[in-house]
Amino acid sequence: MLITGDLPRLIVYMATSVSVSVFIILGLLSLLGIANLGNSMDFFIFALLSGTGIYGMYEYLNHRRISKIDAVFPDFIRDLAASRRAGMTFTNAILFTSKGNYGLLTKEIQKIAQQISWGSSVEEALESFARRINTKSVRRTVSLIIEASRSGGNVADVLDVAAQDAREIKILEGERRVGMASYVIVIYVGMYVFLAIIAILSGVFIPTLTSGGASGLATALGRRGLVSATAITSVFYLATIVQAIGTGLVAGVFEDGHIKSSVKHIFIMVFSGWLLFKLFLGV
Repeated sequence: MLITGDLPRLIVYMATSVSVSVFIILGLLSLLGIANLGNSMDFFIFALLSGTGIYGMYEYLNHRRISKIDAVFPDFIRDLAASRRAGMTFTNAILFTSKGNYGLLTKEIQKIAQQISWGSSVEEALESFARRINTKSVRRTVSLIIEASRSGGNVADVLDVAAQDAREIKILEGERRVGMASYVIVIYVGMYVFLAIIAILSGVFIPTLTSGGASGLATALGRRGLVSATAITSVFYLATIVQAIGTGLVAGVFEDGHIKSSVKHIFIMVFSGWLLFKLFLGV
């Protein structure tokens, strides 16, 4: 599991599941009145924050790591092609190239070499590498290399084409990310404008509408009473959390087209909404 990279992900999944389960159980105990632990809604928010926080941080750090690996991947393919042209077999070329320095990619190449030295085929080692990195350029390049190796063609030429293709994909992804950054900023601005409006309504207008004078006006008009400020604020609280989750999902998809990127945005927006209601509105 260390070679395949599944162990860190398994640990993150377990930590996320445990933290979310604990807060949900505490929230249910408080909601059902079995234990007086405070506001049950807070525990459900903590479950959401702990889940998105742990998993979101892992995915963010993993994405940064993979992006750096993806940037130097074409250099590895180019050196692999040079080794093939020098007369090495494909297996020996990989083993020789694994001794080079490619930054964060070096450990991944060494894992490929370890799998091959332990008896795995080159195809299995490359496919395992592609699953660990899981980016478009790596998947395409590995697929090209495997097909060229199977067909018995000039692998060195295919590697050169694959390196150029990986470099162009990286450039296109960078251009897309820069182009979509403005939309992500607009989404954040929209979310914080929404929070500002909720703060003004909950802090100024709602208390005024539900004050004693407003109750007297309601009685004069023949109405029995008004909804309490606490009930209205609770509805705003729930609406803010729903808005934060939906907006975070959209922001992540806009950022790089992956739903996993939404997790960190959901954490930031839900935490901002929770902080607003706890520190400024006293929910």
